[in-house]
Amino acid sequence: MKKLVVMLSTVFMVACQSTEMFDEQAKERDIKAQYAANFSKSYPNVTLNQNWDYSNKNEAYGLPANISRGVTRGGASDYQLTTGDAYEVDNSTLTWMKSKLKDGQDNRKLGKPFYMKTPGNSFTIVPIFQGQASSVWELHAVIDGVDFKVWEKCQDVWVKKNENSDWQTVSSLSDTELNKNTQSAYKVKANSYTFSNVPAGVEMYFYLTVTKVTNSKYNYTVNSQMSSLNGMMLALKDCPRPANIAEDNEVMIIGCEDVYDEGGVKSDNDMNDVVFMVYGKPEVPSTIEITEDMSIEKKVTVRYMIEDLGSTDDFDFNDIVVDVSEVWTSSPVFTNDVLSGWKDSDKHQEAIIRHLGGTLPFKLTIGSTELEEHAGVLGSNPDEKFVVSGWNKDQHNIKVMVKQSTNSEVYNNVTFPKAGEAPMIIAVEPTQNWMKERVSVPSDWFYIPD
Repeated sequence: MKKLVVMLSTVFMVACQSTEMFDEQAKERDIKAQYAANFSKSYPNVTLNQNWDYSNKNEAYGLPANISRGVTRGGASDYQLTTGDAYEVDNSTLTWMKSKLKDGQDNRKLGKPFYMKTPGNSFTIVPIFQGQASSVWELHAVIDGVDFKVWEKCQDVWVKKNENSDWQTVSSLSDTELNKNTQSAYKVKANSYTFSNVPAGVEMYFYLTVTKVTNSKYNYTVNSQMSSLNGMMLALKDCPRPANIAEDNEVMIIGCEDVYDEGGVKSDNDMNDVVFMVYGKPEVPSTIEITEDMSIEKKVTVRYMIEDLGSTDDFDFNDIVVDVSEVWTSSPVFTNDVLSGWKDSDKHQEAIIRHLGGTLPFKLTIGSTELEEHAGVLGSNPDEKFVVSGWNKDQHNIKVMVKQSTNSEVYNNVTFPKAGEAPMIIAVEPTQNWMKERVSVPSDWFYIPD
C-alpha cells in the first residue's frame, strides 16, 4: 500500500510539474502574441516579412594594437565639431596639390599608412578638391574612438567658372560639370569644419566611406572604409602655407582614394578623389607612420538591440544592447615601399554589453558561449567585454533568456527573429545609438515596402 501511495505521489508531482511547465510556456506564447499584435499596431506600414538585419558587416580598421592609449574617453562628450565660414581656396594651393597628386598616376609612394595624435589646440578641416570619382562618399574623423561625420561629397562647395561668373553650388552641377568644374574652376570655396575641446595626445584617424555608386561600370563597395590606417590616404606636410592663413598656423594637405583594387576594378591610386586641408594654431595633428613591425586590428561588428518582453507595448529596443565582433590582428605588407596587402593572425570574437535599459535578469548566449546571468539595470552603460566563440554574423545565432516578471524561476526565450515574426532582436550598425526609455524606435529603422 505504501508503495502505491509513493507511486501515486510521484505521478501527481510529475503531473503538477508538467502542468506548471505547460502554463509557463503558454504564458510565454501569450506574451509574445501580445507583443506581436502591439508591434503591428505601432508600425502599421512595416512588413513583418523581412530579415531584421540592418548591419553592413564591413571591415573597420582599428589603431595599432601594440600602441597604448594615452587618454581615456571620459571627456569625449566635450569634443566639438562646428561648421565655420566658407573658405576660399588659394589657387597656388591647388596648383601645388595638382603637381603632387597627379591625376590618374599612382601616388602611393608619397607616403605610408598613418594614424595621428591630436595637438593641444583646435584644428580646422577644409575640403579643397574632388577628382573624377564615380561615387558619393563621406569624410569621417575618429578621435579616441569617437566617430565624427565631417563632410560629404559636394556639401557646401561653390565654384566660379571664370573671373566674371557668379559663385555656383557644386551640388547643382551634373556629374560631368562637377568633374570638370572642381578640377578646372577659376575659384573654389568650401565651408570649414573646426574640432575643439579635444585633449592633446589622443589617437585619431580619418576615413572615407562610399555611400552610393553613381557609375555602374565601377564595382565600388558601399560603406567600405578607405582609411589613413590602410594606405588609402596620404598626408602632405611640405605644402606651402596659403596666403589667407595666418603665419602662426601649421598646414597639412591630405589626399584620399575612394576605391580599392577589388571586384575587377583597378584603382588608379592617385589619392585625389577628395583632398582636404588641415590647419591649426600652432599645430595640426601629428602623423605617425604605420610600418611593417606594427599591427592593426580589422574588425566586423554587429550591434544587437534587444527587447526583454518586460512589457508588450515597449519598442525602444534598448533593454539590452550588445556589440558582437569578429577581430583579426593584421600586419601591413609593403612591396617596394608601398602597402600591398595585409597578413592576418590571431582571429577571435568578443562581445561588449553597451547598454541596459530593462529591469529583468537575463542570460545572454552568443554563438556557443553562454554568459553568466546579469541583473537588469535601468539606464546603465556597463561596457562589459567578454570573449565569445561560435558566433555567425550572418545567421545571428544569439539568444536571450529573460526571467518572467510574474515568475522569477522561469525564463522567456528571446531569439533573433525569422522573416514573418515580430522582432524582439534587431541587428544594426555599431554606430546606431539607442533610444531613450519608452521612446519607440522610428519606423524608418525597418524596411517599409513602397
